[in-house]
Amino acid sequence: MEPATTGTVRPTVVFDVLGTLVDQTGSMERRVSARTGADSGAAAEVARRWLGHVAEQERAIVEGRRAFEPSHELDREALSLLVSERLLSADDADRLADASEWLEPWPDTVAGLELLAADCTVLGLSNASRRVLAGLSTHAGLRWHQVLSAQDAGTYKPGPEVYEVAMASTPADSGVPFMVAAHGWDLRAAAAAGMRTAYVPRADGDPPGPGDTFDLRATNLLDLHAQLLDLFR
Repeated sequence: MEPATTGTVRPTVVFDVLGTLVDQTGSMERRVSARTGADSGAAAEVARRWLGHVAEQERAIVEGRRAFEPSHELDREALSLLVSERLLSADDADRLADASEWLEPWPDTVAGLELLAADCTVLGLSNASRRVLAGLSTHAGLRWHQVLSAQDAGTYKPGPEVYEVAMASTPADSGVPFMVAAHGWDLRAAAAAGMRTAYVPRADGDPPGPGDTFDLRATNLLDLHAQLLDLFR
């Protein structure tokens, strides 16, 4: 990857959302407990099966083994599966229908996005559907200049079409955008699509492998902001 252009360029940062800006697994477990009364172990199993089903279906779509469905429809499938497996009642499933819209931000997320939005063009790029992203943006207080969904590409990350949507949405005078994620697989796919990369560690993320050479590695979003300011100053 060529080094970033320094000077007066206002960089574009493109954020993965699920897992990077919001605590997807922990939030889902807490939501299941709160809405159904399940204990922590049962709630964790529901969240594991739910998110596992959605991930499996996203892979099938990327690989062309099934037609595209937006993430809220995959959530609906997962809930139906959990009811059939007697892990949830039908009433529980109804109460959890919008759970993906209520995922909680990490402690540094809201302040970090506010800082970054003052000096950078901030985009979101998520496998979450447009409907889910609208709810998340409102409930979690996420600050964007624009948020993009895999639904806009008709497939899911790590399909290259999703990153191409972000590249096409980057302002012309911004230079090559940075993809920011807690998942090594996401950053490797973004780099292959021509994006710069920035890794931020999160619980339940996918840490870099020994061969990964991401452009930036930050401890959190505040550190990322400081590194970008130094790079473009």
